[in-house]
Amino acid sequence: YGLLGALRQQQALPVSTLDGLQATWAAQSLQQAADANALADRWDALPEPLRTSAPVVSAYASRAAAMNWDEAATRSLEHALDTRWDESLVDLYGQLPVTRFDHRRAQIERWLSAHPSSPALLLAAARIAHAQGQGPQAEPWLHRAIAQGAGAPAWELLGDSAVLSGDESRARLAYANALRSQRGEAVPDLPGRG
Repeated sequence: YGLLGALRQQQALPVSTLDGLQATWAAQSLQQAADANALADRWDALPEPLRTSAPVVSAYASRAAAMNWDEAATRSLEHALDTRWDESLVDLYGQLPVTRFDHRRAQIERWLSAHPSSPALLLAAARIAHAQGQGPQAEPWLHRAIAQGAGAPAWELLGDSAVLSGDESRARLAYANALRSQRGEAVPDLPGRG
């Protein structure tokens, strides 16, 4: 990524090719940052449009979370999502191995008013509730996420929730539905639910 300017100046590749490689190289540069200072320096040096590009933001947030820099990880995703909605970034927001559960839950509730049928957002709400040990509160989110097409990840989390509540038959059905969904097969409804 550091040689991009020189490559442009020397016209080593067509401009369209360099534009296409810029986001890829920026994401790889962020993933390879050795420490939080290097990560922050690389992030700050990026042009603003790249700081809302899904692959670049994803790389930065994932690397920041790996360094236990929770606020930077969540803040970068929130800024990108407020600028341009992207289901893959919402999915990452729900899966980040960071705390800040109350903050993230409040953000999700704010976004739900604008994106009430987002499967990734509904699944993120369920994941955060589940991570806080609130399995019963996660279930309605999971059912809504499944209804909106969240697929295998939502079914799997529903199975995890059923295991925690001791309902083995429901867990088996949810896990089987996760496999069916992943394979593109028809998924039977849960007994007692539409």
